[in-house]
Amino acid sequence: MRWLIACVLAVSSSFASADGPVYAELQLGAGGVENSDLSFYPTFGSVNVGLFVMPNIGIELFADSGLSSDRSGDFELEVEQAYGLAVRLQSPPVRGTQGYIVLGAVNYTLDQTAPAVGTLPASTVNEDFTGARVSIGVMQRLQRAPNMLVSLEYRHYNAGEPLRLDALVLGLRFNTP
Repeated sequence: MRWLIACVLAVSSSFASADGPVYAELQLGAGGVENSDLSFYPTFGSVNVGLFVMPNIGIELFADSGLSSDRSGDFELEVEQAYGLAVRLQSPPVRGTQGYIVLGAVNYTLDQTAPAVGTLPASTVNEDFTGARVSIGVMQRLQRAPNMLVSLEYRHYNAGEPLRLDALVLGLRFNTP
C-alpha cells in the first residue's frame, strides 16, 4: 500500500509541476434548443472546476446558469440551470494547442413560458431533464499568461427526449501552477 501511495504522489507531482493538477474555467455559451417544431437560442454561463487524476485525464464538476431567454412564436425558453460530473480527456499540447473531449452526466432545467391566449391564462413549464453531456473542443495557451488558456467547444446535452440541446461555448481556463 505504501508503494502505491508513493507512486501516486510521484506521478501527481511530476504533472503538477508541468501544469498543475487543478483547473477552473469560466465559459459563455449560446445554445440551440430544438423542441418539436420550435427552435430557441438562449445564452448561459458555465463554471467548470476539475482535477487531473492522470496526465491529460481529469474529473470535473460543472454548473451552468441561464443568462438570457429566446422567443420562438408565442413561446419563450431559457436554460435555467444545469449541473453535473464529467471526465475530461485531452491531447498533449502541440505549440500550446490541445484538443479535448468531455463525457459526463448532466441534470438541466428548461423554463418555457407561453402568453395568455383568449380566455386561457399565461402558463409556465419548468422541467428537469437528466442525461449525458458530450463536448468536443480546442484550447490555446496564452503566451503572456502561461497558466491561462482560451477554449472553444461544441456541447451536446442528450436526455433521450424529443428535445435537442446543442451549444457553442467560449471559455477562459486557469490552471494552477
